Amino acid sequence: MPWSAPPPAPLCPVCKRPVFAPEAYMASDRTPYHKTCLKCSTCKKSLTPASLNEHQKNLFCPLCYEDLFNPQDGIPERSVMQVLPIQGIFTVEKKLKEEFLSPEELRKREEALAAAKAWEEATEKTDPNASSIRIMETVSIAPEDSISL
Repeated sequence: MPWSAPPPAPLCPVCKRPVFAPEAYMASDRTPYHKTCLKCSTCKKSLTPASLNEHQKNLFCPLCYEDLFNPQDGIPERSVMQVLPIQGIFTVEKKLKEEFLSPEELRKREEALAAAKAWEEATEKTDPNASSIRIMETVSIAPEDSISL
């Protein structure tokens, strides 16, 4: 069996010189590049294999790639779809859930709403004069023999 030469090393697309295995950095399409040739085509920023974006044998940093191939055009990233009413008439149907609640469940719901309202009133921010008025009301309502400081 005759001796044959090993296959030639692949060429770097940037500098057109051979790239040997120890110095090769592979792009997504398995094209080898030299470490010194890994630079963005537009801004000439040095790239790492993690920040490498390739398009038609051209290398791009993430920012340049985003600007070139994913333009925003003023469209928000996540737009909320608005559903318009049929024939321009918007009707709200009444909720019929309360019809199926027992009287005890309705009473509990009313108590919970009253407690929530009382909590809001108690924790709402007021001016210092309003709290002194509440203290005066409490003192005036309380019997005189029960006041002790």
